[in-house]
Amino acid sequence: MKNRLILFILVCSNSFFYANPMLVGAWRGVIVGHVDNRDYFINATIENKKKDIFDIKLNLFSNDYSGDFILHTTLKENKLFIDKLDKIKEFPYPYLHIEDCFSGYFLLKPQPDKTMELDLYRTPVYHKIEEFTNIDGDGNFVPGFECFTSVLLRSKVKDTSMIATEKHAASLIASKKKRAAELAERKVVSAKKCLVKNTDLVLQVWDNNTQDGDIISLKLNNTWILTDFPLKKEKHTIPIQLKKPENELLLFAENLGKIPPNTASISINDSLQVKTYILNSDMKKSETIKINYIGKK
Repeated sequence: MKNRLILFILVCSNSFFYANPMLVGAWRGVIVGHVDNRDYFINATIENKKKDIFDIKLNLFSNDYSGDFILHTTLKENKLFIDKLDKIKEFPYPYLHIEDCFSGYFLLKPQPDKTMELDLYRTPVYHKIEEFTNIDGDGNFVPGFECFTSVLLRSKVKDTSMIATEKHAASLIASKKKRAAELAERKVVSAKKCLVKNTDLVLQVWDNNTQDGDIISLKLNNTWILTDFPLKKEKHTIPIQLKKPENELLLFAENLGKIPPNTASISINDSLQVKTYILNSDMKKSETIKINYIGKK
């Protein structure tokens, strides 16, 4: 009778553990073995919606990406099955098929230090190759979010070794969001056009007038090729490669210098000819050059 009573208590204890795990609250994690060699971190909050139903509010981020998602999950014994992923927002652009990476279930593992670990066991998802032929605004191939080797989340994390890295990543993301907002607020003025016969170009930028402390950034299509650069009399060289026929080079004024507006001289060399342009920008507008590749005739 005593042995039966002990067995009954053990069974009830296990059932209680699996039905009432220490899931609710803040979790932190990292993506291990991502193929693009970036560091990806996770901050998450788990909420208990009703019996055995949990929502994971997930923020996934690196130095140049931030995504917010909600994982709707169901707890069955020591496994947290992912039923659905809702995309809330991504910056600067959404990853293709990222929902495939958060599939399957998290295995709940108690740790010796009395924390809990969630280890993702992902269900393979297959796609046709043509579903991954995204092209960005620069004409570059954009792959989907390559699914990772492992996702580990820890509860009540006391390790502070990654806090500095996470703060640095958050600062970079905030800076990029601020830049995107400022760019959206400024009027884009396009009056100049450059026809080139090669896709490999050499740009040079300098202050052709009085050096008055102008600071600029240059954006080619969707890529910042120069940021927070103080203009000088000396020419600064930037090699670029065009990935599509029609392109746009934008002068973004970071300040107005001592003599407004912000003025930059820019030369474009396609190895057959050199053309020079003067661009003016201020805090309300940005001037651009249309660079069109026409090929050799």
